[in-house]
Amino acid sequence: MFEQEFLNSLNFSGIPPHRIVLKVGTPIIMMQGCAMEHGFESFHYASEVLKFLLWAFKGKTVFIPRIILYGEDADKEFPFKLRRNQFPVVPAFVMTINKVQGRSIHHVGIYLESPVFAHGQLYVALSRVTSRKAIKIAVDPSAIDENGNIHTKNIVYREILDL
Repeated sequence: MFEQEFLNSLNFSGIPPHRIVLKVGTPIIMMQGCAMEHGFESFHYASEVLKFLLWAFKGKTVFIPRIILYGEDADKEFPFKLRRNQFPVVPAFVMTINKVQGRSIHHVGIYLESPVFAHGQLYVALSRVTSRKAIKIAVDPSAIDENGNIHTKNIVYREILDL
């Protein structure tokens, strides 16, 4: 009914692509639920990539098997449910500020198109990197004043601090 090549080209939320190309040291994020099920964090680095995936996690090497994953929104567009036997990981080159909370990251690029909107988000974004030299921030040009200084709002709810 459907060509294999067509099915392999489909990408649905909640399911990794048909082909994942990773190099050793690539930042990866484990699919939601899979990480919790095995008791480890969802973000780390691929330590070895062969026909199976090994994950360096808290000083241990963890074997990550391929598992059967189902496309969440497949049945909205197609008359079938997509099922893929794949590693439950995706490359993690972009993350939200909330996803990096509690982690140390070696190089960070922060895109602030508009000021952060929640208490403590700017602090979290700037404090996750291990060195000040490893932070790059892209801001809206209107945030730059006539002296070349950059301004953004740091949202702080004083009521929280007064408790």
